[in-house]
Amino acid sequence: LLNYGYQGVMSVVEAMVDPKDVIVYDAESHACLIDGTRLHRAKGGKTYTFKHNDMESLEKNLIRATKLAEEQGGGIMVITEGVFGMSGAVGSLDKIAELKKKFKFRLLVDDAHGFGTMGKTGAGVPEHFGVQDAVDLHFCTFAKSMAAIGAFIAAKKEIIMYLKYNLRSQTYAKALPMPFVLGGMKRLELIKNNFA
Repeated sequence: LLNYGYQGVMSVVEAMVDPKDVIVYDAESHACLIDGTRLHRAKGGKTYTFKHNDMESLEKNLIRATKLAEEQGGGIMVITEGVFGMSGAVGSLDKIAELKKKFKFRLLVDDAHGFGTMGKTGAGVPEHFGVQDAVDLHFCTFAKSMAAIGAFIAAKKEIIMYLKYNLRSQTYAKALPMPFVLGGMKRLELIKNNFA
């Protein structure tokens, strides 16, 4: 659970990579993701952008990133969106998930605009494409479909435990106020029970 979406996902990006790691992100990513990559570069990390929703461009950059990550002893994180907030374009998560068969990387998806609006149960774009298992970090905000503040990051238990102790924007800031937590739980129940 994150107190704010922008600050939360920016900090998730920063916490999940160190200077040996390489970030490859969609050129039309939201400002919060770009700011997260700037934090990575400030620590000496390397980033590459791929043309918006262009799998050929992503693959070329994954080749470059793989070479650099292997030289440095690091890993790769690919960042994209479920639904791009500025254009409404749906991210090519199905095609990106396919690239996991060829390249080794973690996938972070900002699904702020897909959560509560897409997928069989409203779980978002990864559910829409049936690739939830390929998404390593699934970020969603409460500011869109839930008309509130706050956000969440979903991942495997060990990643969440790591983030609980390394997410500076959450560790050194106030938690989401309890009325917003309870309101979010009610809104989540409404989405779950009424999504058609």
